[in-house]
Amino acid sequence: MTAAIATGLTACAAALPQENTTVSVDAKDAADAATDAVKTFKVGICNYVDDASLNQIVDNIEAQLEQIGKDNNVKFEIEYDNCNADPNVLNQIVANFIANDVDLMVGVATPVAMTMQSLTEGKNIPVVFAAVSDPEGAGLVASNDAPGGNITGTSDYLDTNAIMNLIFANNPDAKKIGLLYDIGQDSSTAPIEAAKAYLDDKGIEYVEHTGTTVDEIKLAAEAMVADGVDAIFTPTDNTVMTA
Repeated sequence: MTAAIATGLTACAAALPQENTTVSVDAKDAADAATDAVKTFKVGICNYVDDASLNQIVDNIEAQLEQIGKDNNVKFEIEYDNCNADPNVLNQIVANFIANDVDLMVGVATPVAMTMQSLTEGKNIPVVFAAVSDPEGAGLVASNDAPGGNITGTSDYLDTNAIMNLIFANNPDAKKIGLLYDIGQDSSTAPIEAAKAYLDDKGIEYVEHTGTTVDEIKLAAEAMVADGVDAIFTPTDNTVMTA
């Protein structure tokens, strides 16, 4: 994440204080000069939902920004908000960041990153994302190796086959697997397709239940239990995590 943040700040690099020729000044003047040399950058951070793992990412980002500031004699003024999975609130938060002239945006989770990318199009505001399972599949980057545009970040890609192997190592006699996810979450598409391919290859039956809200996901989970599934697979889905 440190490297991604550093890359996102590249656009601001020209404003970082440069090494100056040393001149003789008294102690007070030196202190005043050092204070004047500190450059402040505004950073807008938006979290998708109040979740322990996502909150930890935010905490780590803020800690890294503090360290980068100390290392480079700069200050980061952080504006943090949480949209609580509400797309209308998310749009307003990002619009506020733009209105407040932030120098950098950080989006935690795929929907936040996608909204930031869309609303900053044509604007000179770099975007850094975190907790995005499939940046390329979500259309956030041209490719994972060469993101392009004004955006970069880190992925929490899920090794679906490894999870499936763990399921059957724990229960070799499993005959029916439940696939639980929010059909509206782009981050769920790739792992669910990978899970289906794995189960099809093994000849294992699976049932899908989906929802787009926390209440719908809870009902879907109850339906899976009624279906008699032996295990349930969920991707890194924000709605499922909240439920």
